[in-house]
Amino acid sequence: MEKKFVYVVLLDYSTDDYSGIDLYIFDTYQKALNKFNEIIEQEKQPEMSWVGEKFTNNTFDYELDTNIENAKDGVELWWNVTDRNDWYFHDFLDLKIKEIE
Repeated sequence: MEKKFVYVVLLDYSTDDYSGIDLYIFDTYQKALNKFNEIIEQEKQPEMSWVGEKFTNNTFDYELDTNIENAKDGVELWWNVTDRNDWYFHDFLDLKIKEIE
């Protein structure tokens, strides 16, 4: 029997007044990768996210941990940003691959 997979894009975010989890499930890696990259671009915009403010102001008081340079079919990805001055502020973005039966 051929293995089947789903591709999960998960954004776990938190600020001083709000937190949440956005979950997206796709049938192909490419669709998931497109959504993953779309979310990164949205988060880099200052009017959309605290992350965008940090990137735009070049304050360098945030930590960025990522492996997006390894994006290719079959590779799980992450893009995590945390505010060094307030660890409660974070954006944790993952692209996970899950086998289904």
